[in-house]
Amino acid sequence: MSPAPQNSTLDTRLDALLDGCEQTFRRIGVRAVSMDDLARELGVSKKTLYKYCKDKADLVLQVFDRMCTRQDMRISDLSASGENAIDAVIQTMEYVQIELREMHPSMLFDLQKYYPAAMQRLEQHKHENMEGYLLRNVERGQREGFYRKDFDAKLISRLHMAMVQTMTKPATLEEFGRPLSELQQELHAYHLRGIATEEGMAYYHQRNRAKQAHAVS
Repeated sequence: MSPAPQNSTLDTRLDALLDGCEQTFRRIGVRAVSMDDLARELGVSKKTLYKYCKDKADLVLQVFDRMCTRQDMRISDLSASGENAIDAVIQTMEYVQIELREMHPSMLFDLQKYYPAAMQRLEQHKHENMEGYLLRNVERGQREGFYRKDFDAKLISRLHMAMVQTMTKPATLEEFGRPLSELQQELHAYHLRGIATEEGMAYYHQRNRAKQAHAVS
C-alpha cells in the first residue's frame, strides 16, 4: 500500500488540533485561554500551533468555521430524517441543545468583543443554513398536514430566525439571565405551537410523553 499523501497527514493533524481547541474553548471560554494554555492542553508546542495559524484570532476563526460546517452537515441530515416534520425538528433541537449545553457561558461574549471574524462566521451560519433548514421543515410540515397552511412559510421562517438572532445576542442573554439552551428550547416550543395543526400538536404531545416515559424507565 502506498503511503498517504503528505497533505492528508497535515489535514488529519490540523483536524485533531482544531477539535482539541474547540473542546478547550467550550470548557474554559475563548478569551481566557492563551496560546500557551492551548499548547499545554493539547500536549503540543506553541510552535506546532503556529504552523497552522498566524495568530490566535486566526485559530479561533478556524475552530468556529469547522464547528459551523460540522453543525450544518448534522442539521441537514436530521432535518431530512424523522417520521415527519415535527419529529425532524425535535431531533434537530435535541442535537442543538447538546451543542449549547456544552458551550461555555462566556463564548458569545468573547467572540463578539474580541473575535469579530469568528462571530461573523456564526452569524453567516445562522442566516444561510438555519433559516434554510427552518423553511424546508415548515414546507414539509405543511405538505404532511402537521403545520397550518394559512401562513407564508418563508415569512414565518424569517420571523423565527429574527427571534433567534435577538435571543443569541450577548446583551439579550445577560438581560434574561438564563442559559441559551433553555431559551432555545422555549423558543422552538413556542414556534411549533404557533404553526402546528391539531394533528401536529397531538403528535408533538405524544412524542413528548414517550420521551418522558423513556427517561423515567
